[in-house]
Amino acid sequence: MKKITPLILLISVSLLFAAPSIHGLPGLYRVNSAIPMGFNQMSFRLGLSYWTAVNEYKNFIYHSHFLPETLLFPEVVNIEYTGQGIFSLTYGVWDYIDLAVNAAYSSTFYERGEYEDRSTGHWEGIYGFEGINLLLHGGYNPIPNLEDVIWFGGDFRLGFASADTVFLRNIDGPDGIWHSGQLLSTLRKPFTTTGNNSFAADLLITGDFSRWIPMAPVKAHINVGYAKYTQNFHFTDFRVTPEFAEWSYSDSTVLDLEVADGVLNLGFGLEIATPHLDVFLEYTNQKLIDRENASVSYFTPGIRFKNNSGTFLDISFDLSTSTYDPTYYDLGHGLYQMDSVVTEDQRAERAPLPIGGVFDWGISLAVGYSSDIIIDEGQTNTATLSGTVTDSLTGEAIFATITFPGVPIANVTSDAVTGFYTHHIPSGEVPVTVVAPGYTNTSATIFLGRNQSATLDFVLLTNLASLTGSVRDGQGRPITGASVTIGSTTPVTVTTNDAGVFTADVEAGTWPITVQADGFISDNRSVTFIANETVNVSFNLRDALQEGAVLSFDNIYFASGSATLKPESHGILDSVAILIRDNPNARIRIAGHTDSDGSEASNKTLSERRAQSVYQYLVSTGISGDRLSTVGYGESMPVVPNTSAANKAKNRRIEFIVLSI
Repeated sequence: MKKITPLILLISVSLLFAAPSIHGLPGLYRVNSAIPMGFNQMSFRLGLSYWTAVNEYKNFIYHSHFLPETLLFPEVVNIEYTGQGIFSLTYGVWDYIDLAVNAAYSSTFYERGEYEDRSTGHWEGIYGFEGINLLLHGGYNPIPNLEDVIWFGGDFRLGFASADTVFLRNIDGPDGIWHSGQLLSTLRKPFTTTGNNSFAADLLITGDFSRWIPMAPVKAHINVGYAKYTQNFHFTDFRVTPEFAEWSYSDSTVLDLEVADGVLNLGFGLEIATPHLDVFLEYTNQKLIDRENASVSYFTPGIRFKNNSGTFLDISFDLSTSTYDPTYYDLGHGLYQMDSVVTEDQRAERAPLPIGGVFDWGISLAVGYSSDIIIDEGQTNTATLSGTVTDSLTGEAIFATITFPGVPIANVTSDAVTGFYTHHIPSGEVPVTVVAPGYTNTSATIFLGRNQSATLDFVLLTNLASLTGSVRDGQGRPITGASVTIGSTTPVTVTTNDAGVFTADVEAGTWPITVQADGFISDNRSVTFIANETVNVSFNLRDALQEGAVLSFDNIYFASGSATLKPESHGILDSVAILIRDNPNARIRIAGHTDSDGSEASNKTLSERRAQSVYQYLVSTGISGDRLSTVGYGESMPVVPNTSAANKAKNRRIEFIVLSI
């Protein structure tokens, strides 16, 4: 244990910190954490990303203006390449609030497959400044008893971009779809910026499981948010027709189109952190709310290398999980070839996605610095806490568990003979709680400096009550050797003496007591025990089964007007099941009875259903169904007149009739 403790502490310290995501906020790659950096902490990050995708066109029709013919290619393959560089800077302005700024530069290159008789250029490309984002990020853990375990937070982003969108255009001759000067809008990211300002807001939730289990350094993150983007398009669309040796431009229209998109952002992430290496996996989905089947989603595994000086290196991989149709997002160009009128709504539906269409795969590399992952060697220094745990009345040693709630420190136990314990804990303020069966929990808080030692003794108050009682048969005679089980957190079982008497010490609380004896029907009830007080309980057990005997119970309870058994009925039915199993040749009829409230027909039906519910429960305990049968008598066989609530309660009963032994 002494060798393991420093490792646990080192891991625990490392889990307090997080390097920035691609946005500059604490997190993984795209998924942000709800845990803020902290006051006066800062980070910066420089990331480079590369994505690529293959567009396959089947039965591609191309009209060659070099050869006076129209060609059909069974398959044409074009490839897209996109790169992005993004720099972010973040500062913790308060313990719970961070501010961040990031700027991005992007480029897209389009490689069109060259084939015999297809004479277009091989490459097109654009590159330029993409925009600046300002971000506000915050988080807090408001739930008592879950401090540093569950965090809730949020982020808000404002994006500022160039006034005009820079688009990739066809600068060569016709390629079968696009003509000289036209926008290559079918690409996944045919622009360097959306052309307008944007905003986004996210709800963030983070769970740090290491706070509960120090040896399981796992965090989980959930992001849910909304973003709004606006794109402006200024271009001329052409209607073209292939002729014998060239293309005929028969019509054109000048477009000034504004497209607004709302995007639902979802993100889920898991990370496993160690002092110098984090491994994470995240899933993100960006769904364009007003478009059919338009979403961008990735599974992104990654790894983060870090050191005590605050520097880090991230490597992550994007694997697409959504689809993209490269012929659909053409700004209505294809519709314009077939129809003289194409509405703005139709063109907006087919506008390029402001977030960029999903690529087949991508890889990202980032380097940076974050002051909140700096680990001073002094932070790993520990203090020593020791002491004893004893009984307040007797002074005897107690075997107890010393815990540290809300702090990632492994529990330690006291010695059962001496009551002594010792443990290495981090320096600083640490809460301590001592737990022992039969005693009231005791807590304290201690503050220790680095390399200090302290003694903290605990004297526990007993949490036990006394139970005494007797077990007798139907004639009032004592039953010797009956088993009495009290089902507390630490169950206690005792047996009756020759006088049918039993005694036990029981933890304070409300617990079920079950009594069993050979040749008798078991009985049970719930009893409340108060510390340092004595409770007397007596049981009278019924004799074992006899042919023709009728065992009647008015304490088998159902939901009102229903055949659904209440949980408090399970104990007595379990006792009946034991009795039936103890009489393996017995055949039993289960009879249901009701009071006179309601109609005769409904009462008979209800009694039959209740008998059937008891039948199903007994079968579920392992009793063979062919040993049981059911019948419902409704209100026809009262044991007392239905003249009072108490009498009606007696008439609402289940009877077990012993048909044979």
